[in-house]
Amino acid sequence: MRTKFIALLSDFGTHDPFVGAMKGVLLSKAPDLAIIDITHQIPPQDIQTAAFYLMTAMPYMPKHTLFMTVVDPTVGTGRGIIWARTENYQFISPDNGLISWVEQKEKIKEARFINNSSLFMENISSTFHGRDIMAPVAAAIAKGLPENKIGPVLSGYRRFPFPLPVKTGNRITGQVIAIDHFGNVITNIKRDYLSARAVFNIADHMLRDLKLTYASVPEGEALALIGSFGFLEFSVRNGNFARAFDVKKGSAVEAIVSLDA
Repeated sequence: MRTKFIALLSDFGTHDPFVGAMKGVLLSKAPDLAIIDITHQIPPQDIQTAAFYLMTAMPYMPKHTLFMTVVDPTVGTGRGIIWARTENYQFISPDNGLISWVEQKEKIKEARFINNSSLFMENISSTFHGRDIMAPVAAAIAKGLPENKIGPVLSGYRRFPFPLPVKTGNRITGQVIAIDHFGNVITNIKRDYLSARAVFNIADHMLRDLKLTYASVPEGEALALIGSFGFLEFSVRNGNFARAFDVKKGSAVEAIVSLDA
């Protein structure tokens, strides 16, 4: 699936030259590429947050975009590197579950183990496969490398399930699955589980009813709303909810929806 779009997601940050080196390899081998930076601020080694941001960013990318996702705490240990495709997108990732939640949006139709070493850089660092393996392979695929030249079909790649909330009557129990850099706390409870009138409990703090915007409450006040990804989130206007209430990823969340709503 030829493409001119490569979307990068990593935990490298932008202080060091890692992202620039990957882009250099990509553009050296495929100068016409358009590179999209989804984020390089994934918390270090946080595969679940990477999976969440990949899932939520994917639908907004141009069709046929190839996602190169590098959050790789076991780099150099023998874990595989995989290529996968859905109907509209392609992915290159360490085989560590990072692409697990893609299927919340589109079914993965095929996956392959990347083993065509003729595509790799001549000297491969044991600590930087993003530059030395993934980037040159991504450039070759973007230029139209046939799928059967990537490597053998793979059916047993690693994945972990999306943590669906539990609904019992009018009570929904969920958890925090991401915290953005504003300190907004994002849960696994989607919009369609809720009504505007509800009572929320998180970190022993009660909030009532969904608000429409961050500015719906006075400065410094906490609120619940449906964020841009379509999930329930908790915020403090012009503040940091996670820090204020000592909320961590995995913290429990409970919503009681009004039966009169």
